[in-house]
Amino acid sequence: MQPLPRSIGFPAGTLSEEALRLDLIGSGEGWVALAKPPNIAFDDHPWQKNACHVIGVIRQQLEAGKPEIQRLGIKEPAVAFAPEPEVSGVAIIADRSVCLATWREALGSFQLKFTYSLIARTENAPATGGVCDLPIGMDDTRGRAFVSHQRGKQAATTFIEGESWGRWREWTATTHYPRRDQIRLHAQECGISIAGELHYGRTGRVTLTDTTPRGRLNKGEDRPLHRCLLLHLSKICGCVAGKPIELVAPLSDDFATVQKRLRKLP
Repeated sequence: MQPLPRSIGFPAGTLSEEALRLDLIGSGEGWVALAKPPNIAFDDHPWQKNACHVIGVIRQQLEAGKPEIQRLGIKEPAVAFAPEPEVSGVAIIADRSVCLATWREALGSFQLKFTYSLIARTENAPATGGVCDLPIGMDDTRGRAFVSHQRGKQAATTFIEGESWGRWREWTATTHYPRRDQIRLHAQECGISIAGELHYGRTGRVTLTDTTPRGRLNKGEDRPLHRCLLLHLSKICGCVAGKPIELVAPLSDDFATVQKRLRKLP
């Protein structure tokens, strides 16, 4: 049996203007986990308006006989779980004929824990974390989630405060069943405004000024340090078919850059 590839390539013009390689961060019988970049759709969804997505391209490459896709050993690729297009982090592909149902059963029975990292404004935010359990509904017409005590489904997110740097603070969010846009919506409802948020608020982005001691920049030198939402699915852990799993995705380049610069502040 051939060894699995360390990463999977996608040609320029498929998922983005530039060619991409997604790192393989875990695998098992009939499944693989990838580190998904931000602003990339992983599967089809009505809110995405027919945007090109990872699963679609992988199926095309599999049909074309691309060797590195064949080496995955997945004959019917489907999504077991993946974060929303704007969110980076752990994404799992499972073989529909082998173990997709097992993964979905683990998700539906709350056997998995999802841990997110995020950076948000300190202004108007709570000083400490807590649990947000507002029920969530889906508005397919507007392409967004909303809080609804009448029509919404159960959802719970635990927020844990982290290190603070001036106008920005790092947070951890955990849940056992992440509904679409749950972390973003619950964060906004709690006053935790995630950097780069445009859909559930307009937070703005971390800029060079935020990471530079006062007086070090000349007029006109300020600029944003990231192009994406600073929300990252960093880890999925738990049990699938009785077997323990722990999958960890490194931060996206933009997130890592912002974090590194903020942590250098006195």
